[in-house]
Amino acid sequence: MDDQLDRLPSLVLSFQMTIESRRDVLLEALDRVMSLVHTLPCVQGDLADLRLAIAEALSNAVVHGNRENPEKTVCICAGCDGHSRLLIAAVTDQGDGFDPAVLPDPTAAENICSSNGRGVFLMRRLVDEVEFSLGGRQVVLRKRIATQLKTIDSLRR
Repeated sequence: MDDQLDRLPSLVLSFQMTIESRRDVLLEALDRVMSLVHTLPCVQGDLADLRLAIAEALSNAVVHGNRENPEKTVCICAGCDGHSRLLIAAVTDQGDGFDPAVLPDPTAAENICSSNGRGVFLMRRLVDEVEFSLGGRQVVLRKRIATQLKTIDSLRR
């Protein structure tokens, strides 16, 4: 998975880390990832939405992708695009992959009471773009960074 960064657009000041496929390391790994994300130059403001999206991606990779197989790992990388207007994070597992097009709609009446199946739905609502690649083994999350001009414009509305 060392070439994970090569599959993404040129990132500025990026980082990459690998975690074990164990549920008990997810929170600590998420805290480490977010600490690194906060050091990126494109990061501004509250990242609660991004944190939750990355948490869902990591959890899905460990539980569904790698099926908590201790011999498999999950790789995460993140960085800013060349213009420092977009934060990009990618989570890649070593599982069999999946087809996101066949995921059931968690808002459908028959799925409302289901105890799972909302991770991808949440990711799509929390960041600007969600893209699956490598046969569903990699999810790329893109979060646009608001500039001061956009912030001022939004206050005028």
